[in-house]
Amino acid sequence: MNQSEIQTLKTVAHTVRALSIDAIELAQSGHPGMALGAADFGAYFFAKVLRHNPKNPEWLGRDRFVLSAGHGSMLLYALLHLTGYDVTIEDLKSFRQLHSRTPGHPELGKLPGVETTTGPLGQGVACGTGMAIAQKLIAARMGEELFDAKVWVLAGDGCMMEGISSEASCLAGTMGLDNLVIIYDANQVCLDGPITEVNLENTAKRFEAYGFKVLSIDGYDYDQMELACRDARLESEKPVFILLNTVIGKYAPAVEGTWKAHGGHLGADEVAQVKKNIGWELEPFAVPDEVVDYFEKMRPEWNDQETDWNERFKSHILDQPEMAQRWEKYSDKSLPDDFEEQVWGVDIPPGLPTRKCNEYAINKVCQLAPWVLSGSADASSCDFTWLMHSEIVQKENWFQQQIKFGVREFAMAASAYGIAIHGFFTPAVGTFLTFSDYMRNAMRMTALMKQKVIFVFSHDSVFLAEDGPTHQPVEHLMSLRLIPNMTLIRPGDENEVKAAWLAALKVKDGPVALCFSRQNVASTLSELTAAKALRGVEKGAYLLWGEEGDCDVLMIATGSEIHPAVGAAKILKPQGKTARVISMPSWELFEAQDVSYRENLLGGNIGLRVSVEAGASLGWQKYVGENGLSISIDEYGASAPADVLIDHFGFTAEKVANRITENI
Repeated sequence: MNQSEIQTLKTVAHTVRALSIDAIELAQSGHPGMALGAADFGAYFFAKVLRHNPKNPEWLGRDRFVLSAGHGSMLLYALLHLTGYDVTIEDLKSFRQLHSRTPGHPELGKLPGVETTTGPLGQGVACGTGMAIAQKLIAARMGEELFDAKVWVLAGDGCMMEGISSEASCLAGTMGLDNLVIIYDANQVCLDGPITEVNLENTAKRFEAYGFKVLSIDGYDYDQMELACRDARLESEKPVFILLNTVIGKYAPAVEGTWKAHGGHLGADEVAQVKKNIGWELEPFAVPDEVVDYFEKMRPEWNDQETDWNERFKSHILDQPEMAQRWEKYSDKSLPDDFEEQVWGVDIPPGLPTRKCNEYAINKVCQLAPWVLSGSADASSCDFTWLMHSEIVQKENWFQQQIKFGVREFAMAASAYGIAIHGFFTPAVGTFLTFSDYMRNAMRMTALMKQKVIFVFSHDSVFLAEDGPTHQPVEHLMSLRLIPNMTLIRPGDENEVKAAWLAALKVKDGPVALCFSRQNVASTLSELTAAKALRGVEKGAYLLWGEEGDCDVLMIATGSEIHPAVGAAKILKPQGKTARVISMPSWELFEAQDVSYRENLLGGNIGLRVSVEAGASLGWQKYVGENGLSISIDEYGASAPADVLIDHFGFTAEKVANRITENI
């Protein structure tokens, strides 16, 4: 690089520093350390490396940039403003304020140029891995010459220590994601002190062992940045790991190089010292004319690269009927006109575990919707997410529809939302319900961003049997219901499973958790569910047995427990007790229905309201009231055959009926 441009980029870096500390000081809150320490790399990267067009942030040929160390958000916000995204000085001044477009950590949808929500450390690495996977998948279908962009992830020491980054990076190396670049801001400091107090690993060697190409550079040497980023751009075999050596809180003499630079505003005196050290004499939030002019001159180049890409896209895809049709299928996520009829028409034998019913359903769904991906955390042979018509995705075989994530539940979930954000695929990823605990924060992030991921959980109760309490979920159904924007569906037989898939694909504003049994379910309700489940499940709850109106007992059951509930109703009838059984596979879908539907279904003069679910009782008071009865499990399970456990915990028809009789 010539010295003139280097000097201009240094001015850009200082502008980033000044804007960042001005915003943090005005807010009296924030994390100045990364913005001060990594500003030079940020300036170079956004000006000379990132393939983007600030005037069209959604351009399909762009690179993706993920700030995994989301606490350094002002670094990103300042760069977005300077390069010409729709980010104003007023946005920077409202940093961390209510309803601001510049929240404390970057949030998807708040600000153009922010590709994902970040903050929980390490998840950006997994999200970027998912984006890179999605880019490979669409490139295999639509052309590598068009979809050759890179995913760049800027991570910090905390990201490197979080286990999810290891899970995701090992997966990325195994899959040969040469379109993924992880930049590690190695400032040797974490929130509580020097990194050496908690981590003595050789991180570069770790990533080399994962199969990455590893580069190490000085974070203030522009020639080294240029060479490393050029190598990363050209790499076509491996993912790339760039060890970026920086000084946290650079130019802030009281905190430079220490943990004190990590979080919290600097204070007026220290801000003044930073500006003195960088030779900054402008007013707060001012941008030098030199910087404005520099990026104005770059905009035609950014526009031209998009124009060129769009022309190639048109000739290669839009002007080719077969490719155009394929493109429409993935970009619109279109379905056959008879999709519902075909899925509902799948012949699933009655009496199977609902996880086995899922195997029939997911295979049909994926055949009809090639943009649905199936994946599992080394459990596809148990959660039955395996696709019969597809091989697994591998680094030389990307035109497939299922992914082996290995025993990496957390990374699987975060990679899944990265795939979803990328825009062309809907991932359906599976494991045992109890391991949703490993995935929970990524599931929460998925819901926070309202991304469409289908989480497929088998082994949904203590009735999974001999594996015992370590594998038997108790609190998990209710725990997932607590997550805003999460839709949980727990079907009870083969017909409800098919209807659950149809309902799941109609959910547009967040993830879905499908929960399936390991144990066989009875076949006695198949005729009823065949008549009612198709429309009933999509409404979240429906009348399975009995009549609307007044009754002695109203039972609300989910999943496999619909069977003993109806059995109990039949036992109560000769005793002169009228009973109504509601199948409620989804609280969330039910609550979305109009008031009249909900009141007709659950209303009337009811003697006793009862919930029947093999999980925690907490929460069921919403439907049965404080004086209702919850037939539930509020303790850990045990290792025994399923039939023994069903009897032990009181979920036979006879024991459900006895509990009701005792409480009427």
